[in-house]
Amino acid sequence: MNYRKIVILSFSAVLCLYQYLPARQSNQADAKKTAAPVYIAPQVAAVIDAGVRQRQTRNDIPLNYVRTLFLPAQQNQVYPVFLFKLKNADLNFAPAVENLEILRAKFFVFMRLYRLENGAPGAIVRERYIPFSAEENQATFKPETENYYSIASEIYPAGNYLLALAISTPDFAKISVSYNDVVLPDIALQQNKLETTPVFSVTALQQMPAADARITIHKNSFVYNTLLLAPSITNKFKANESLDLFYFVLGAKTDSNGTFDLQITYKFKKDGKELRKLGPAQVKNIIVSQPISLSYFEITKDAKGGETERKEIKLEPGDYSLEIEMVDNVSKAAGKQEFKFTIVI
Repeated sequence: MNYRKIVILSFSAVLCLYQYLPARQSNQADAKKTAAPVYIAPQVAAVIDAGVRQRQTRNDIPLNYVRTLFLPAQQNQVYPVFLFKLKNADLNFAPAVENLEILRAKFFVFMRLYRLENGAPGAIVRERYIPFSAEENQATFKPETENYYSIASEIYPAGNYLLALAISTPDFAKISVSYNDVVLPDIALQQNKLETTPVFSVTALQQMPAADARITIHKNSFVYNTLLLAPSITNKFKANESLDLFYFVLGAKTDSNGTFDLQITYKFKKDGKELRKLGPAQVKNIIVSQPISLSYFEITKDAKGGETERKEIKLEPGDYSLEIEMVDNVSKAAGKQEFKFTIVI
């Protein structure tokens, strides 16, 4: 990822955090007063209701929930990103009427979020219906390819939830439902300790001309205001590639000038052994967009400090961890986070 993209990412994220999300919340509240109620089709609601207590999934269309990412928002709200996988072969693609070179599949997606009460589903917090249309190029179509899809663009109060995620054919002949725990942390409770939002590596990003006007399902990416970010889901990289880490530091304080002052160190480890250390580096923002090359140069110097040899070191295939050490120079709070990844051939 080049420097210009990193700058776009950081400043767009700041704009999103401090301007967009509260406005979105207000607009949704206003819309509820005038728009027709959001509903879940009775056929799908019946399936969700029947399975929610025992979390009994139904898999007419193989649906695999991947994970929940989250980003912070104002007013102690949280911006979750719900990620799930679908295989091309399970989506019944057919040639589009207007263009036979394009394959298209149409489905309905529904989500219902329950507040968990003593581990059991309690009050329904939110329901959504989202039309879903997937497209593939017929010439390059691979039935066995599995893509991940995202649902995002709304903010929620902190809390423990149960997400009922459903997908159906338009005629409701096939219905799938999965139940997934969702934990959205109370960022205001972060005291004397630093943590992060889920750390991921950005494989691509795109600046959209405008934010989505409604909830839209995105393929192999998720939306954050006018940014379309594609995180690595498998965390598998080649030795000559780079990590483009993205995360928020939670629990940091500002100084008397309203400025953050963080110290961040990265340590590459394999089987508990430290292989490489980067930093500490001073960071003046809680939004971190950090490119890190997976290969590096080992430099040999003579007695006078002159360089005599430069050798490129590449990580061998295998499992690694990147330990992120954080210190807040204002509050003196500290914390660690681990990002696990795999080097492949």
